[in-house]
Amino acid sequence: MRVVDLPLDTWLVVEPLAAGEVKLLSTHTTQHQAEAERDKRNSGLRAPRYSAIMTLTPTAGALACAAAVAHK
Repeated sequence: MRVVDLPLDTWLVVEPLAAGEVKLLSTHTTQHQAEAERDKRNSGLRAPRYSAIMTLTPTAGALACAAAVAHK
């Protein structure tokens, strides 16, 4: 799955595949749950492979549009 196609504003556990691509393994409502899942998957591995991340909704475009409307 491409990184830009991941669900937004959600904690995820992913496995990196290639540049800009990851395998989505699970979704979570809290950081604690995602990190626990990541740690469970990484236990026993010599080098950590899995990551807990949160994808955020881009806000720069929305703020710029609101500023333009307010300026008029």
